[in-house]
Amino acid sequence: MLISDGPVRSGLRIAGVAVAYLVSFTPAYGLLMPPPPADGPSSDAAALALAAVAALNTAVISWLVLRARWRSWQLIGPLILVFYGVQTVLPQIETIIFRSFPGFAGHVPADLGPRLLVAGLIHAALWIPAAVVILGRHKGGPATDSSVRHTPSTLTALSWKLLLASITYVVVYFTFGYYIAWRDPAVTSYYGGIDPGSFWRQLQSVMRDTPWLPLAQALRGVLWGVLAIVVTRMIQGSVAEKALAVGTLFAVVMSAGLLLPNPYMPHAVRMAHLVETGSSNFLFGALAGWLFAERPSLPSRSVPAAGQGT
Repeated sequence: MLISDGPVRSGLRIAGVAVAYLVSFTPAYGLLMPPPPADGPSSDAAALALAAVAALNTAVISWLVLRARWRSWQLIGPLILVFYGVQTVLPQIETIIFRSFPGFAGHVPADLGPRLLVAGLIHAALWIPAAVVILGRHKGGPATDSSVRHTPSTLTALSWKLLLASITYVVVYFTFGYYIAWRDPAVTSYYGGIDPGSFWRQLQSVMRDTPWLPLAQALRGVLWGVLAIVVTRMIQGSVAEKALAVGTLFAVVMSAGLLLPNPYMPHAVRMAHLVETGSSNFLFGALAGWLFAERPSLPSRSVPAAGQGT
């Protein structure tokens, strides 16, 4: 059982986390983001989308909290880093990258990225401690299962794994980006581009026009890898569970925000990116979780002393 309470009380705790998400979201984003345009979507549609985002993020973060081997601030600090990094920092790094390239996202206000970075940090700092307390993980010592020993990773091994994760992210990013997003006319029109007709021609176009983009995505891949390391160390469970947790975290927490209507990205473009990032981030996250999860140590075998039979 993930929660020692009965199913009703457990459900109430998780519902309380969702309410805390909405309560902390309102001041963080309401005070820092510009007001919605008068001709924007209805308030009912926006409220329904926000409720869906709150439910999705609550489900994922509650899973991590309830499976965490850490407690109190030992859990709260890293989880703020993970949530803020996945929901805000890594998406806004890309916004800033494309905003700085003429013609790609010039319609996005220059101050939007910094506003979102500050609002996201405030939201994470308010919501994550509340979630940990509501779910009862603010007291007690580590919950590590001492019966399972893991082989610690060396710095060299982690470095090679980060390099592999970075390369994998670049491959996944451009593959899903072309086949799911870039072939959609709404997306190419939004970014002022064209579909050259094949993945390899598109890749040639990227290397010709924006040769810095693969390197920028490789650096983002390293940051994604670091977050995967934190999550796999944070939670208990098998390698498969950790891979599933990281994949779900990367897919849901980053992509759920695309459900929210905004005046800067049309609905068709948001939905195309939702499918693209949801699927690509899940695949990459699952691979990264599997890559960085610590494996149980093999039991040592005693060597027979000289003269003893085998």
